[in-house]
Amino acid sequence: MKLLVTGGAGYIGSVVAAQLIEDGHEVAVLDDLSTGYAEAVPPGAKFIQGDLRADGPAALAGVDAVLHFAARSLVGESVAQPAKYWQANLGGTLALLEAMRAARVGSIVFSSTAATYGEPESVPIAETAPPRPTNPYGASKLAVDTALAEYARMHGLAAISLRYFNVAGAYRERGGNWLGERHDPETHLIPNVLGTALTGDGELSIFGDDYPTPDGT
Repeated sequence: MKLLVTGGAGYIGSVVAAQLIEDGHEVAVLDDLSTGYAEAVPPGAKFIQGDLRADGPAALAGVDAVLHFAARSLVGESVAQPAKYWQANLGGTLALLEAMRAARVGSIVFSSTAATYGEPESVPIAETAPPRPTNPYGASKLAVDTALAEYARMHGLAAISLRYFNVAGAYRERGGNWLGERHDPETHLIPNVLGTALTGDGELSIFGDDYPTPDGT
């Protein structure tokens, strides 16, 4: 399949793009590099530096499906600058969905978040738990989930949202390149916990040469 990975220069997107290439798919990466890194785009992927609104329509030419990882993802920043999150996460996705409809691309996998659930009534959280986001980041992602449901109802879009929690780890491509988180300062829980245990000062570069385990997990 020919697949478009938005946000494919970021942590999760770059790992997914690499695995798709290893599985034999033709992959294009669309990323504006506002938080991603060009060197994270895996070899073999076509890289398009641009944003969803301006460059999404051209990037969708001949594409069979989209994997959508392009988003703002810092909870604290979303509270301080909510408009930035609504414009990027909801506005950018709506532009992508309209471009997909024009290009007759009918399938999308969306990187949502467990932040859509907010403070859960019980743990573990069931998929059927009511969404009650407590910050603009989670609310913007929930709005995209709702938009996907509407596009599925109105236009027959095949869509799935993945509401995962903290993501951490590293991945070695066939050929030896490491892919992983690259935040400075690091904002995610698990890498900070690992870094504190490993060095005592909270500094850990999963993107670099040092790993808590030999295989990078």
